[in-house]
Amino acid sequence: MDTPLHIQHVLLSLEPGGLENGVVNVVNRLDSGRFRSSVCCLKRAGEFAARFAAGKVAIHEMGSPGGRDLLLPFRLARLFRRTATDIVHTRNVEAFFYGFLGAKLAGVRSIVHSEHGRTFDDRPLRLRAQRVLSGYTDAIFAVSEQLKRDLVAQVGIPADCIDVLYNGVDVSRFAPSQREPLRAALGLGAATLLVGSVGRLAPVKNYPLLLRAVRGLAREDVAVVLVGDGPERGALEAEARALGLGGRVHILGHREDVAALLGAMDVFVLPSVSEGMSNTLLEAMAAGAAVAASNVGGNPEIVRDGVNGLLFESGDEPGLRDKLQLLLGDPALRARLAHAARARVLRDFAIEAMISRYERLYLSVHRSP
Repeated sequence: MDTPLHIQHVLLSLEPGGLENGVVNVVNRLDSGRFRSSVCCLKRAGEFAARFAAGKVAIHEMGSPGGRDLLLPFRLARLFRRTATDIVHTRNVEAFFYGFLGAKLAGVRSIVHSEHGRTFDDRPLRLRAQRVLSGYTDAIFAVSEQLKRDLVAQVGIPADCIDVLYNGVDVSRFAPSQREPLRAALGLGAATLLVGSVGRLAPVKNYPLLLRAVRGLAREDVAVVLVGDGPERGALEAEARALGLGGRVHILGHREDVAALLGAMDVFVLPSVSEGMSNTLLEAMAAGAAVAASNVGGNPEIVRDGVNGLLFESGDEPGLRDKLQLLLGDPALRARLAHAARARVLRDFAIEAMISRYERLYLSVHRSP
């Protein structure tokens, strides 16, 4: 290959989130001798734009207001032609509709689409449109087997047209951390047990369930740390006060030291009502936290209940409370599950294997007639 393939990664924005974190990981690690990347944000960029290798990744903001933007495909086509894009890679359904049309208008040779987690639209016309356009897409993959099954059942895409490509973690960045500096910064005592989560403060994450479960524990030596920001922040702060947890709940907002924060947690909880393949769950396991996760999406493909973590049914407050009581009351169990969790990530979810699969996929679709 004389010149690197130019891949245009199309997504809504680079606001903090699991999908966006995954794009950063992929773009920064692709072989620069074979690939070069640009990132096209249909809306605006966001905080994660600063995480790309300086000067090596062009970021294009389309400024779409949302809703039906009938001119956006034409604007995308001009961008793809101007930047000599070889492959358009769209992520999730909104980016797919616009990116697909823009790529076809521009005559882009190859289109890749990936699904990273979604709540399926029940409008038949929209589902049919995705099903039809998928037939003209060079490669489609989901980040979990469950999400693939959902695409087959809900959208009607044939199973043999969808691959599964799991997320990966740079394990070298995540390891058990010294807990004392974080505890001191939060004003916590050495004996306090720390339960935490990392993610966008949005309804899908169901953080009120975590707060209610902690409130129901028969112990007062537990603090909660939520790392992230989003539209639910004010409501979560109010919920914590209403539950009498105000002084024990710490909402830290967007942070760049997530690896250290994860490594300082005794228990990581992912209470989401929907997930694709959670990067933060993988990162928490790599960081040596004992994990409890809702039994949704790709979570049970990562967490083997009782082996490397615990699972509870989505929305089940008593179930989550029981899992927390078990983990917080048994240091040996926490240590055993945390050790097994890190080993699982090292074995099955290393980022090097993920990048290799992305590179093979891009080369495959480009070589196809």
